[in-house]
Amino acid sequence: MDNLDYLLTRVKTPETSSSVLISSSPFLNHAGLRDWVATHYLRKNGPDRGNEGDTADGLIPALNSMTDVPKIERLIEEEREKNPAFRDWVDEAYIAPHSAEFFKGYPEGSFGHRYWSVIDGGYQPNLAREMIVPKSRYEFIRFRFGQIHDFEHLIAGGGFNTLGELMPYFVRLSNVHRHLSPELAGELTRFYVLGGYRFPVRAGLHYPQIYTTVLELQMRGIRIGLESDPIFMAKFEDVLHLPLPEARAALGVRHAEDLDTEEASRIFDDRGD
Repeated sequence: MDNLDYLLTRVKTPETSSSVLISSSPFLNHAGLRDWVATHYLRKNGPDRGNEGDTADGLIPALNSMTDVPKIERLIEEEREKNPAFRDWVDEAYIAPHSAEFFKGYPEGSFGHRYWSVIDGGYQPNLAREMIVPKSRYEFIRFRFGQIHDFEHLIAGGGFNTLGELMPYFVRLSNVHRHLSPELAGELTRFYVLGGYRFPVRAGLHYPQIYTTVLELQMRGIRIGLESDPIFMAKFEDVLHLPLPEARAALGVRHAEDLDTEEASRIFDDRGD
């Protein structure tokens, strides 16, 4: 660690006539994103700032401003030509009419009833609003990704708490890269890269007593994503009547099991209760 000259052998300082910070990375060039990463990767947790608001407070607006929509639409069309499962999914563009009432009648013990219990406990169904008609395939993907997020909590086994979020983050990140071409997968998962890794970094810096738990959750999520069928394309609504283990099997979700992440989340959140 002290041999810095050797480690810096290949580090060259480029010359530039620019009067402001400039980089080959568009992410580093974005002042708001730089501030977001510094804040939400390095900060401690506390009651003054809920973790669920992190991504809305800077990350989502920054990534939206950097998104090259025509490029993504081109990559989607290229993927349609070589990936029949993806073509069928984006061509159908299925969006479900979710609402609290939509889930209320599922039998006890079913996937749908498990989700109804979450809603009945105070959560709102994801994107439960007047249905949209997507204007493009990319708009459909963005909407559907959001609509199924809570299903992914249950199907992957993460609880509805802070560290339970690691499961849908890393399942989605690895699963999309497993089933789509690298360039399109990269465009569709920037949010999950930046949003997902903030919790492991914070845990490693500030909450070492639960760091191995965080690493295990990451590894579980990655394994599920890499070894399962394309979960992000799944029509979850077709299996809501099944018990959760049967729903997982029907959707091709492998290695998932229900995990208790509540105590680790209590420590991570600095709740002190």
